[in-house]
Amino acid sequence: MDYKLWDDLAADYDKSVEDNQTPIITNYLKREIEILTSICSKITNSAKNYSIIDMGAGTGRVLFALDKNLKNNSLEFIGVEVSEPMLERANQKNQTHNTLSNIEFLKHDLTESNLPEYFESSGPAIVMCLYNTLGVIPSDKRQMFVDNMKRIAGDDGLTILTAFNGDDFGFVAPKMYHPMIPMIKQIDDNSFDEKNRIFQNNLGFHSQWFKQNELKSLLRTEVDPISIDVKIDDKLHTFGNVYLDRKIK
Repeated sequence: MDYKLWDDLAADYDKSVEDNQTPIITNYLKREIEILTSICSKITNSAKNYSIIDMGAGTGRVLFALDKNLKNNSLEFIGVEVSEPMLERANQKNQTHNTLSNIEFLKHDLTESNLPEYFESSGPAIVMCLYNTLGVIPSDKRQMFVDNMKRIAGDDGLTILTAFNGDDFGFVAPKMYHPMIPMIKQIDDNSFDEKNRIFQNNLGFHSQWFKQNELKSLLRTEVDPISIDVKIDDKLHTFGNVYLDRKIK
């Protein structure tokens, strides 16, 4: 993975994602968090102490939101990120977020084959990889990464993937990436490769999009995803999906 690229993007990450006021982005993120909060609430209401682990946590957006929404001090939140500038911003936010929270950020390469060794614990985990982060992991490492997530989650845990809707790449991709110009910097004439479902630019930013059947196969699940719908001109469009590796009650 091109870690230097993400170091360079860190300064403008929040402008393009968490602090972006474009309705499509704000509505997408709001719906994504609503779905994740509901799932995590159902899982963590049991007597077991859970860890919630965000693989590719960026500056901590999801963990801070889940901590606020779940209001469960017995939960442990772990953000995993390889970019030092991203980690610095996440830790700065953590200092002012909530002193009672159990949130920490760790530096690890998501493509390490021995990643599960760093998360051996006595309790189950909800392990997630969000906002199409899977699409920037090299193709030859993706299955290993997803399998490692499942190993970390354990038999009583849960693995969650969220991803942009590759089944409607031609419609969704331009609407997602144009508002993210502060981070990705530029969109070129050949940036939207609809045939292969890839967004790329000449600065090195590259993200693969996936069809539903591809992600269900990677996750080794038969569970249909939960759609992340965004309203445009009074009509709902599926901009992304939340995938689970098992059914939850």
